[in-house]
Amino acid sequence: MLLYKILRPIMWFFYKLLLRVKVFNRKGVITNEKSIVICNHLGKADVCVVSELYKNEVHYLAKVEWFKHKFPAWVLRKFGVIPIDRDNPSISSIREALKVLKEGKTLGIFPEGTRNKKDTTIQPFKSGVAMFAIKGQAKIVPIVLQDRVKLFKTNYAIVGEPIDLSQFYGQKYTEEVANEATQIIYNKMLELQKEVNEKVRQIKTKKGKK
Repeated sequence: MLLYKILRPIMWFFYKLLLRVKVFNRKGVITNEKSIVICNHLGKADVCVVSELYKNEVHYLAKVEWFKHKFPAWVLRKFGVIPIDRDNPSISSIREALKVLKEGKTLGIFPEGTRNKKDTTIQPFKSGVAMFAIKGQAKIVPIVLQDRVKLFKTNYAIVGEPIDLSQFYGQKYTEEVANEATQIIYNKMLELQKEVNEKVRQIKTKKGKK
């Protein structure tokens, strides 16, 4: 997208100026093939952290409510954002998301469906990630933010190894398949959260000994 290419350097500058994010295992990011990137959702800055890891544009799914007014909707669409009803996704939204994968691009999803404003617990996932990964035959790149992103402070995130759901390819996409695949994804994210928490604990312990 032209607008994205023009504004990305500006956004990158402010990102580096305002946010200090240490990312563990950056090499886990898939940039040369279709993929779905997922992340726990703690705040509005989460999108910035994920996008910074990708040189190419990430096409995010966003709740349809953000598209109620013409100008915000126009800007979001220019950035490749796809509107979706979280409870009753339309066929057109599903097709548009699958098209992104078919074209070898990156689809971005916050599988909890909404921000967790209370704590850092990873909330139950919607089944959309599993559906897109299976129907689009795409690997999933899991990212976990250790805490809410704070300005001018060191923040931490971790990229996990790609999640492969190829065991479900070719199967009829039933509720049972959706639930099983979603649980696999959710468990991987919980494991990743434990890993990043332990890494941060070790860093803070070392700093405390100095």
